[in-house]
Amino acid sequence: MTQNINLKEIEKKAYRDSQQDGLMEVMMGLILMTFGGFFYSPVFAFYILLIVFAGRIVEFIRRRYTHPRIGFVKFHKDDSKDALTGVFLFEVAVIVIMFTLISLFGNVKDYSQWVDWAPLFFGMILVGPFAHAQSRSGNVRYTGYAILSVILGLFFSLAEFASGSTGLILYLVLMGGFLFSSGIFIFAMFLRKYPLATTGGA
Repeated sequence: MTQNINLKEIEKKAYRDSQQDGLMEVMMGLILMTFGGFFYSPVFAFYILLIVFAGRIVEFIRRRYTHPRIGFVKFHKDDSKDALTGVFLFEVAVIVIMFTLISLFGNVKDYSQWVDWAPLFFGMILVGPFAHAQSRSGNVRYTGYAILSVILGLFFSLAEFASGSTGLILYLVLMGGFLFSSGIFIFAMFLRKYPLATTGGA
């Protein structure tokens, strides 16, 4: 029993260490901000490329800046599949909850109501990835992200705007901007905490 507990703690620490560079926050923030920009102008359609190549971009940067400083750990793929399944089921539950709420208090056929509540929908959707990251790492910052996501989503869903999509755009840009800024700060602190060793010649 103690061995299992210790193994879980070791896995959490390994995952927590792998995420201490803040690059996932940077990438998620960029995706959210460009996605929000897409509702304002089609020029931001390249957010799709960010989604498709996010993993490769992060891995490329980590090979250059993160791995030389702290090394890397290859995690078990089966665990990742189980985790992704859990996140997917959570997202489905969010969709069902939103559908039920709009059915009870509005009209599911009214497109404008879906638009009005879109910020809360996205706010709740993001809880899934944050909860997954918190569960794997034990880092409380992901809990903070999840709480902020729901609060901002609720606020921009209840606020009234001249354009229906304004609330969603503001939510995506502000939440994305916060994650991006947080990630940049965490990355800067990471580089400062783990400077590359310099080899001096005699």
